Amino acid sequence: MKHPLTARFATVAVAALAGVAVVHTVSAARTPPRQDKLSIGVEAEQLGRNRVRITITGKKFTPNGTVLINTTYLPGTATELDLGRIVADKDGKISLKRDDLECSTPVQEDAVRPVFVTVTDSTTDRKAKQRVEGTAWLCR
Repeated sequence: MKHPLTARFATVAVAALAGVAVVHTVSAARTPPRQDKLSIGVEAEQLGRNRVRITITGKKFTPNGTVLINTTYLPGTATELDLGRIVADKDGKISLKRDDLECSTPVQEDAVRPVFVTVTDSTTDRKAKQRVEGTAWLCR
């Protein structure tokens, strides 16, 4: 052999490249697919005397997956509001409108506290949270 050192180097280089390829393949298999951040919009408004309407929309949820919706404590209470479960459409979009909710406090000072709506994609456990003004829950 004229170049035994070159042959050994080539053999080691090929083995090293094969090892790197295996490590990269295993690493790629363990990495979860990229998940886009959830996007939600929430509106809460009074509907005349003692009634509240809440509208929630969103996108980038698991298509046809279950979505859980709840709020922090309502103004003047120590009660969270469970708005239930809905199913995202085939494009991962959600929409919920409830106009059967009741006010929670007659005290103006209570209503300055915001309410946070949390929407959870139960398939991936990703969450989105949005603040809404507590004045929507003020009894008039």
